[in-house]
Amino acid sequence: MAESILELTERTLTDKKLSFGLYIVFLIVIVVIGIVTGIIATIFTGFTGFGAGKIISTLISFLVAIYLWWYNWLLYKRRNQHFDRIKRLKINLSKLIKEKFDSEVVDPGKTDPLLTKREAHHSKPLFVFWLIFSYLGNLGSFSRGFGVFSILSVILGLIVVYYLTVDYYYHEQGELAFFGKVGEILKGKNISFNCTLAHPLQRRRYGLYIFLSIITLGIFSIYWAFVLFRDPNHHFDTHEFLESQLEQIIQQQIT
Repeated sequence: MAESILELTERTLTDKKLSFGLYIVFLIVIVVIGIVTGIIATIFTGFTGFGAGKIISTLISFLVAIYLWWYNWLLYKRRNQHFDRIKRLKINLSKLIKEKFDSEVVDPGKTDPLLTKREAHHSKPLFVFWLIFSYLGNLGSFSRGFGVFSILSVILGLIVVYYLTVDYYYHEQGELAFFGKVGEILKGKNISFNCTLAHPLQRRRYGLYIFLSIITLGIFSIYWAFVLFRDPNHHFDTHEFLESQLEQIIQQQIT
C-alpha cells in the first residue's frame, strides 16, 4: 500500500521551519532605515516643498505592512499544509492497520467538534483582504477617510494570529490521542512505537496575550511573535520523531 507512505515522504515539503531570528532582524532593519530616511527627508522638506517626510514614512509603512503580511502568510500557509497532510496520513495509516491487523483506529478529529474546528483549512481571501486593508489604512495620513481600513486591518490580523496561536495545541492533542491508539495496536503485535513527547506544546491564552501586549505597549507582542514561530517548529520536531519511527515500522515490519 504505497499510498500509506506518501504523506510521510511529504514531510519535508509541508513541515518547513521558519527562523524568528531572521524575521526580527530584517524587520528591525526596515524600521531603522525608515526612521533614518524619514529624519533626513524631514530636514530637507523645506527645500523640496513636497512633504517628502510624510511620503517616505508612508512608503516605509507599506514595506513594513507587506513584510509582516508575508511572514504571517508563510506561518498560515504551513499551518494549512501541515494539517491537511496529517489528515491524509491518519486516513492512510488507519487503512493500513485495518488491512494488516484488522483493527480500527478512530481519528479524534472526526468525533470532536472542537478539534475539527481547530484543524479546519482556512481560506486565502482572509489574507487578501488583510493586505488590502493594511495598505488602504496606511493612506490615513493623507485622508482621514482611510482610517476605518486601519481598524479593519487590525481585526483581520487578530483573526489570523488567533488561528496561529491556539490551533497547534489542539491539533497536537488530537494527534497524541490518535498515535496513542496506533501504539496500543502495534504493541499488541510486539511492535515498538514510542509516542511519548519530551516537549509537548503549551496551551496559549489568546486573550491574555492581547492584554499583556496592550499593557506593555507592544513589548510582549515580540514574545508572542516568537511563540508563533517556535511552537510550529517544535511541533515539526515532534513529527520528525514520530514519523521516522512509522517509516521504519511500515517498511520493515508491516508492508
